[in-house]
Amino acid sequence: MTTDTTHTPVRYPSDLSNDEWAIVEPILNELDPYTTGRPRESNLREILNGIFYLNKTGCPWRYLPKDFPSYHLVNYYYNKWTHRGILEQVNVALRVRLRQQKGRDPDPSGAIIDSQSVKGTPESSIESGFDGGKLVKGRKWHIVVDTVGCLLVVCVHAANIFDGKAARQVLEHLFVILQSVKIIWADCGYSGRELFDWVLAEFNCILEVVKRQKGKKGFHVLPRRWVVERTFAWLGRSRRLSKDHEREPRSSESQVYLASSRLLLR
Repeated sequence: MTTDTTHTPVRYPSDLSNDEWAIVEPILNELDPYTTGRPRESNLREILNGIFYLNKTGCPWRYLPKDFPSYHLVNYYYNKWTHRGILEQVNVALRVRLRQQKGRDPDPSGAIIDSQSVKGTPESSIESGFDGGKLVKGRKWHIVVDTVGCLLVVCVHAANIFDGKAARQVLEHLFVILQSVKIIWADCGYSGRELFDWVLAEFNCILEVVKRQKGKKGFHVLPRRWVVERTFAWLGRSRRLSKDHEREPRSSESQVYLASSRLLLR
């Protein structure tokens, strides 16, 4: 693998600084080793810079500036890392590192779950639906975060799937990569004895619904739930996430993991 040990100027705000690349490089080396054939000639730092640029600005692949590697090459690595789950694993490694720096256990014991419906585009017509509650036609991002607000897992599905039903898929994914969570806070969309019993029986975890306080009118901050809402606000600052432009839901998940990884690095 080509290693960039010299000072590389930061051309765009989304570019990795030398300190940030020093964190990401060993993670990529471990997750995507190159052990056979000719030595890798591609500059992975520049490729990742191109992917972060697209995620932040929302531009199409063909519109990547010419000072990045060919968009064909950048897109090749993006698809490869998406289908191998590498972008998700990078997010996991950065989250563990950040929690340790904050003096917390690497793996959380508490988490918060929520969803957000996102308008679709002609490209995302596959696995798309209409959310009657939010009046949005497109897909739904279903995320689980820790109590700091770090993204643990994201699942993307049609917007017409009810939260309580989709939660099973999301939580199964969560507990494949993380078994330490013992309590998950949620809103009223996850109410239902059947779901509570299933979570407890399958994962030995408590699902607790945080309800609005009686007698209070208008907007007010709800305990625990505000954390996941803040994470949605953070992720929404990446313009590629303003709508769902991805053909495959798995690619939509990668875009969320990219936005999260950039936040964790910062």
